[in-house]
Parts: sequence; C-alpha cells; structure tokens
Amino acid sequence: MPHYLDVPVSKRLLQISCAFIWCLTAAGPIFGFAALKTVWLREGVYMDRCTPEENDMDFICSAREIRINFIFTCASVVTNFAGVIVGSILDKYGPQICGYVGGILIGVGALMLAFADKIILLDLYVWGYIILAFGGPFVFISSFHLSNAFPAYSGLILALLTGAFDSSTGVYLVYRLIYDETNGRFHPKAFFLLYLIVPIFILVASATIMPKDSYKPGGNIAKFGEEDDDLDLVDASSIVALEVDSRTGGIDPLRRDKTTTGGDEIEDALLSEQAALLSDGERDLDRKDVYEYDAEEMAKFRISGVWGALHGRTALRQIRTPWFMLLCLFTIIQMLRLNYFVASIRSQYDFIFHSPDIARRINEVFDIALPVGGVITVPIAGYLLDNYSMTVTLGVLLGMGTTMGILGNFPSMIAAYGNVGIFVIYRSLFYTTASDYSAKVFGFDTFGKVYGLISTISGVFNFAQSAFDHLTHDVLHRDPRPVNIGLLILSTSIGSLWVWYVATQTKKIRRSALEIEAEQAAVLRMPGYASSEY
Repeated sequence: MPHYLDVPVSKRLLQISCAFIWCLTAAGPIFGFAALKTVWLREGVYMDRCTPEENDMDFICSAREIRINFIFTCASVVTNFAGVIVGSILDKYGPQICGYVGGILIGVGALMLAFADKIILLDLYVWGYIILAFGGPFVFISSFHLSNAFPAYSGLILALLTGAFDSSTGVYLVYRLIYDETNGRFHPKAFFLLYLIVPIFILVASATIMPKDSYKPGGNIAKFGEEDDDLDLVDASSIVALEVDSRTGGIDPLRRDKTTTGGDEIEDALLSEQAALLSDGERDLDRKDVYEYDAEEMAKFRISGVWGALHGRTALRQIRTPWFMLLCLFTIIQMLRLNYFVASIRSQYDFIFHSPDIARRINEVFDIALPVGGVITVPIAGYLLDNYSMTVTLGVLLGMGTTMGILGNFPSMIAAYGNVGIFVIYRSLFYTTASDYSAKVFGFDTFGKVYGLISTISGVFNFAQSAFDHLTHDVLHRDPRPVNIGLLILSTSIGSLWVWYVATQTKKIRRSALEIEAEQAAVLRMPGYASSEY
C-alpha cells in the first residue's frame, strides 16, 4: 500500500477526479431505472405480456409491470451480490484490476442493451442490465481507498464519491429528456452505443492514472493494539501509545505505551517511517509538516468516536460482532425500502392519489431530484462525518428514514414531494455513512471483504422486491401502504438498536482511552514543591 505522502498532491487530486467522473457515469446508473423504464414502456418493451384491451388502458397491466420491474430487481440484487466478489478481488489484486474488470463488464452490458430488441432467443434487457449492474460495484467500491489520499478530508471524499454514485442515476434521466425532445428519434440503441465512451475512459484511466494498490491509511494505529475476544472495543492503550499531542502537533513521549509490550518499537517504527518520508528529495516537507498531518488525522479520527474499534482483527472475527450484525440488518431493510420505492414510485402514487397524471408528475420530479439529491448531499454528509460523532450521524439518518416512511403513505402533494425530497438526500447519506462506518470501524485491511459481504447479504434479500410486487398487485390490489408500513417498523426498530449500541460502545471506548491516558500521564510537581529527605 502506498502512503499518501509518497504521491504528489496533484496526482492524488487527478485520481480522485477520475474516480468522481466514472462514479458519476457508471457506478449506479441502474438505480435511475424509473427514467429508463419510461422510455422502454414507450418503446413497447414487454407489451406482449398484456392483452390488447389492457394495452389500451391508462395504466400498465400487472404482468407487464411485474416483468419490467423484475429487470430492476435482478440488477439491484446483482449489484449488492457483487460486493463480496469485488471485495475479494480488491483485497487480493488491488483497485487497478477492479477498474479493468468493471470497464469490461460495463462495455459488454451496454452492447447487450443496444441490441436487446434485435435478439429474441435471449432476454437481453434482463441480462444486459444485470451485467451493467455487476460492473458498477467494481468501479465504485474500488474507489473508496482514495479517501486515504487526504485523510483529514476522508469523510468529504467519501461523500463526494457516494454523491457521484447517487447522481449517476441522472444518466438515464438525461437520456429520457433527450428522448422526449427528439420525439423518440434518439433510440435506445444509439444511446447505449454512445455510452461505450464511459467504459473506454475507465479502462484508459485505470491503466495510466489510478494507483495499482490501495492507499495506506495515514494513521492506521489500531492494528498495533492487542485483540480482546471479550470486548467489541479497540484496545485503547494502542491508541494512546501513538496519540498525537494536540498542543504541539507531535507525538507525546510521555504517552509511550507502558501497558502492552512493544510500545517503544511501535513509536520507533512510526518515527522511522516519518524520517523516511522526510528524506525523500521530491518532498518539501519538514518534521513539523509531518506532525501536523498526524495531528489533523488524529483529530478527525477521535471525533467519530468509533475509529479503530475493530482494526487489526480478521474479517471472520469482525463479522461476529454487533458492529457488523446491526449494520448488516439495517442495510438489508434500507436496500429493500429504497429499491422498492425506486421501482414502483409511479404505481404507488397512482394508487394513493387515484390519478395517473399526478403519479406521472411526481415520478418526473423524482427522476430529476434523485441525481440532484446526490450532489446536494455531498457537503452535508462530508460535514456530518468529519465534524460529528458516528452516533450523531446515525441519529440523523434514523430520523430522516422514519419521517420519510411516514410521509410516503398520505394522499397529500406536500407529503409526496416532502417524501421525495427526503428520499433523495437520505439515500445518498445512507450509502456514504455505511461506507464511512465500515472504514472507521473495520479498517481498510478487511474493508473489501466486510463491506462486500454486507452488500451480498442485502442483495440476496433484495429478491423480496419481486415478492413485494406480487403481494402489492395480486393480494393487496395495488395498495403499497401495508408493505411500506411494515418496512418502516422494521427500519425504525433495528435503527434505534443500532444507534443505542454505537452510543454505548463509543462511551466505553472514550472512557477506556481516558483511563489509560491518565495512568500513563507524567507526574508533574506543583510549583513550590520541595522534596523532603528523611
């Protein structure tokens, strides 16, 4: 792993820019399904699933609705299921190889969708969309390590990349708007052939600009700590041992670890690493600059309250803790809520308002708001994650999710637009928080495996979307509210438990760190103190 100080600032900025561009265009356009679905419906995709009488009605017949939603269900499942594969490849071969694989998959998927209406032996709408979905995580997840390129702004960088991921839903919105303006002359085949520019850019950037290996965290301190099977806490002594003095910006020699073996060696190793950086002729940094970097990083790490909680442990041990289990359960429910809404927003509001026209207008606003929300959320998420504890951020997330779930069930235009507005911000904030939480709690040594496993598990449960579609259309007579309310109750219950757990563990971590710091503090004599000898 390269250290961020080994790479010029200009190159690091260029790498982040490239990652932003491909996340904006390729990481998650499949979630802009609502806009592309409109185009496909106008193109007559799956019209043969309805009777001639049903095709003359104002609403889409259930068979066609379920089949076209099945495309998105499969794609969203594959997107999440790909996480564990991407994580394994990322941890073993690095981000550059992930870029190559992602670029190839996205190119193949685009070609399949371009010729989907010409092939009848295989449903290329499903398979093309699935392959596009499979390629997205390769270019998205492999970009997370770039948050270590500027550790003091790791939260902002993650928010920027996640915001680009959310805004990538606008790819199909832009296409739909052009399709409307040209009265359908800009055929899907032309669009997807033009889209091949994106995977070509990914392949070229991966080969020429992006790093071969992930950036090493600037303050990966907890890996030096001892592991305790009985606690889901970081070994606070290891943090204190390398803690940076906030007054001087340097390492406090009086805080050398005295409770664990190897304290001297750890500090010496860190100082040796810094000395090596200082001897690099290409760097114009002196000892003060390096210490300032460390102080800034440590300040950010300490704000979160959870940084280093499970660093240094194996992925197997990490996933056995409530830190992982609660994040995984919450992610499963959120993915179901978010994807179910994306796929069925028009039919939901069609039923709630009993008006296809109102449903269409809300859908159009949603198509525009979804990518815009990703952009708006970037500074919000960056500010929260860099300046507030993880407990506060999770509390904000829980409050927004609960409010969103309540508003989505009322036949009010204010409630509907409020639901859409909160949804587009919540979606981006959730993805950013989940990735930031994973990086801070589990560390980048196992990030690919752990984050990938969470994505995979939630992806498997996303097959429930298809069951929800059948339940809504066949049993509940197109009424989405029972499903929405059920998901809301689950989300609020698990989310509240998660916030409580993180809050209590954060207090334990900080108390433990303060106790060890107090034990290792230097003994200072009071002014005027005179020793007495007997």
